[in-house]
Amino acid sequence: MVFGSRTCPVTESAGPILRTLHAEFAGQVRFVLVNTREAHPGDVLTQPQSEQDKWAHAQELRAHHDFTFEVAVDDIDGQLHRAMTPKPNSAYLISSSGIIVYRAHWANDELGLRSALTQAAAGHQPARRASKGMIGPLLRAVGHLPGVVAFAGGKVERDVWLAAPPLAVLGRLSRLFGRLPADQRGTAATALLLLAVDAPLPDMACTVRQR
Repeated sequence: MVFGSRTCPVTESAGPILRTLHAEFAGQVRFVLVNTREAHPGDVLTQPQSEQDKWAHAQELRAHHDFTFEVAVDDIDGQLHRAMTPKPNSAYLISSSGIIVYRAHWANDELGLRSALTQAAAGHQPARRASKGMIGPLLRAVGHLPGVVAFAGGKVERDVWLAAPPLAVLGRLSRLFGRLPADQRGTAATALLLLAVDAPLPDMACTVRQR
């Protein structure tokens, strides 16, 4: 079971991964994506105000990612999502008896999810109960932020600036690497930022003497 929304950059980066995993494990594992409240509602795609809006957002999410598995709709207040996790795009592997046997903070953590699904499909408990992936999945999502902004409206970026300024900075820098796959732009943006921070400052004393 995965949580996600159309305005979540992590969900955006998780789409291809979820399609691949579903193609591999569909015969052994039931995949369900729960459409949550929008992670970063914009000017164009706003926060749903009715059950009809929520349903329309779920349809848009499924069509955009070309998901062939189930997409469920949480209630207007997102009660299931709030009860399970504060993360906008977490993933859970749940046994047939209703026990959570594995959880990932981010559904684009392909390595962790694939390992857990492989073990579960073989009839074994996952060796780890939870994914340790944090930085990698977030960097993978950074390059997808400009695309979400372009689709949903500028308010998305303003919302990210308020919620997570470092990610907003990296999202801006990621635009410089448009020739790279979106999943790689966050890492490139981080490297550029680190180079800028480590760059030596001008010799101010020398500058003053020259004046």
